[in-house]
Amino acid sequence: MIEPEETIEAKLVYALRAAVPEIDVIGALAPCEQGDLKLAANSCISVFVDLASQDLDWIGPGVPCTYSARVVLKVDFSDDKTGALFRDSAHQVRGALAAFTGDGCAAMSGDGFACDEFIMDSTNTVLGAGDGSGAISKTYNATVKGRFFPHNTNQEDS
Repeated sequence: MIEPEETIEAKLVYALRAAVPEIDVIGALAPCEQGDLKLAANSCISVFVDLASQDLDWIGPGVPCTYSARVVLKVDFSDDKTGALFRDSAHQVRGALAAFTGDGCAAMSGDGFACDEFIMDSTNTVLGAGDGSGAISKTYNATVKGRFFPHNTNQEDS
């Protein structure tokens, strides 16, 4: 069974790949093809989605929950001598995320997940030199609220 975090991540990855085609986008929960290694270039966009809270003390389908989404844009200095790639990519990431706000949150729904809210939270920019050449990264945080209605199938039913 697919989890709501996977659905949210997949929707974000899809939108970011379309918005920023020049940089690899990798989702933390998405597996790669059999025989491949899950790798990304030094400059990449990473997507992480986690359960933040269950918003009602209730057991059953459709319980409202809050999820935290984190998108990290990292651009290696060796790929961006002028800083334009980082700046332009940051604009494109923000635009892709902003498209999910308001009535756009319906585009986050699918695979049993019904999105009720997509709210942009804080950003954080960090200058780092972990591998010697250096990089700059910007983290975008968002809050996603919604309900999950799991499909009632399992392998024995198939």
